[in-house]
Amino acid sequence: MAYIDIISEADASGSLAELYKRFGNPDGTVDNVLKVHSLNPESLDAHCALYVQSMHRPSPLSRAERELVGVVVSMINGCAYCQQHHASGLRRLLPKDREPLVDKLLTQNIELLTDREQAMVAYAEHLTRAPDSIEADHVQGLRHAGLSDREILDLAQVVAYFNYANRIVLGLGAEIESGEGPIGQWPESK
Repeated sequence: MAYIDIISEADASGSLAELYKRFGNPDGTVDNVLKVHSLNPESLDAHCALYVQSMHRPSPLSRAERELVGVVVSMINGCAYCQQHHASGLRRLLPKDREPLVDKLLTQNIELLTDREQAMVAYAEHLTRAPDSIEADHVQGLRHAGLSDREILDLAQVVAYFNYANRIVLGLGAEIESGEGPIGQWPESK
């Protein structure tokens, strides 16, 4: 389940129980990526706040674009947990005729991506692999692909969030387990 002790849903009390209820799945389970924070409820709350801001709050980037970037960053980092969760979420967000994109993406074939999506993926890969080498030309390339500065800001935040989440998952050994809840689920407005 994890390399560190975690507090189960049944054993949670006080602020942790409230956070589990707020950010858990409708069936009462809580994903392990969140339960690894259980020894520090404030950390769980902060993680969820960043996730919700990056992935669910209004943005000129579509939800599908944000999930696409999450899948790519998770693949680069070797985080199967986040890759599985967010590939499932991406499938649900895409129109039926674009669903094959997910399988192609998972095999690192980007031929079905639009020029805009390819630019976003290239930036996400560069920022993930070599963040210290990002220069103004990289951002200008995103502008040439049609992204506004607000979209570029939101893109950088999504990339940064997934690099953070991947390191929490990989560094603490969170795994997808049976009974964890539907893969790729996202919280309802609460």
